Amino acid sequence: MFFTNLLNERSQGALLEQWELEYGPIDEAAPVMPEAPSETAGEPSSVEVGDAYAVMWFERPAADERPVYAEPLSVVEGIDPESLKLGPGHYPDTAAPGQPGNFAIAGHRTTYGAPFYDLDQIRSGDEIHVIDRDRQRWVYEVIESRVVLPHETWVIESDPLGRGRPILSLTTCEPRFSAEKRLMVFAELREPTQAAAA
Repeated sequence: MFFTNLLNERSQGALLEQWELEYGPIDEAAPVMPEAPSETAGEPSSVEVGDAYAVMWFERPAADERPVYAEPLSVVEGIDPESLKLGPGHYPDTAAPGQPGNFAIAGHRTTYGAPFYDLDQIRSGDEIHVIDRDRQRWVYEVIESRVVLPHETWVIESDPLGRGRPILSLTTCEPRFSAEKRLMVFAELREPTQAAAA
């Protein structure tokens, strides 16, 4: 585990450095984008598997410390084993950040940096901030967590909870050190006025 975590730390550092070179500094105070479907909404990602796809971080309103993971995480394109060694991975056939549908991400719980080690500590009302390649910031509010079986692929479908709103879903192994089940976290895209007021 120590070796895989060290490899991931280097990979995340390189990905975040590459991100800043290509897209500019990670501005955690960037304005929250209005909800506006793009012309490519719902289309498969054109980002190469293993490349940096987005940057995300967790916040708990009115708290001094961030839940789940203290630093921003580089999200890569792809959920194959090699991509997930680099960091959390975007399911290629799911929505882009801020767009209609389900922006779905998988991440390791115990190895390769364990970005979702403490995902079970997240709670309703926590925020997941995402910056995309256009340097747009989107804020999702956590609405629920649940444990499912690995074959339950409905969790990454376009509208898994039937709420009719853009959603972000995070998936990881449950319990720690086991692949028996999956821990899911669902978060709903916030309106810009709600995000700015938080």
